[in-house]
Amino acid sequence: MNKKIPFLFLLFLAACAPQPTLVLTLPTLTSTPSPTSTPTPKPWVSPTPPAEVITSGDWVQPYVALTFDLCQDPQYPAGYDAAIVEILQRYDIPATFFMGGDWMRTHPDETKSLAANPKFELGNHSWSHADFTTLTAEEMSQELQTTQETLFQLTGRQARLFRPPSGEYNDLTLQVTAEHGLYTVLWDSVSGDPDPKFDSATILAEIQRTVRKGSIVIMHANGRGWHTAEALPSVIDYLQNRGFTLVTVSQLIGLEQKP
Repeated sequence: MNKKIPFLFLLFLAACAPQPTLVLTLPTLTSTPSPTSTPTPKPWVSPTPPAEVITSGDWVQPYVALTFDLCQDPQYPAGYDAAIVEILQRYDIPATFFMGGDWMRTHPDETKSLAANPKFELGNHSWSHADFTTLTAEEMSQELQTTQETLFQLTGRQARLFRPPSGEYNDLTLQVTAEHGLYTVLWDSVSGDPDPKFDSATILAEIQRTVRKGSIVIMHANGRGWHTAEALPSVIDYLQNRGFTLVTVSQLIGLEQKP
């Protein structure tokens, strides 16, 4: 059975799709790489996670995870919002970045820079931002594995989390993701940041409306979270003033120790 995030779905689909008003300077695109002949170490495959979707942590402890998607359709390259990263570092805030393989291919230096911060967690966001409900098990596996190998080759780090593009998944998606040792992670608190009409005040209000203990907040750092950097300081101040402790997704769901 297909599952979909019911609200703001079209916004998040658009966040990695073409945006004609965005002007970017990026490396020249090449063809999609194949996995290397030398197998990538796979310590993430054991134990096998449950074939289920995670939308939040528990609703008891006052922890919240900020997440940022870094994705692109290979035909329509996206950018990198360095201001978001600078703000997170200035506030000394942990965050989880869900990174597309093709995005990493065109942004290797940015990928390495994110990996150099021990407070940043890097997750898998597929290779090409395809709709996983339309793929075969073999195609899903290729999307996941090639992204895992690209991340490892660039950073020496391996993802344990996977976010399906646009929040689209089905039972087969969950099964294949678990077989790759990855936890499927969505969100329960939206920012609406792919909408250019959502200014910083609107983004803050949307997060205020949806956030709670255990929330996973979704935003974008690929240049298509149009006013995310403007809103982020106010978002951080609001959450901390409300008594929330900001953590990575792995900390939130108990894969790593909470602070």
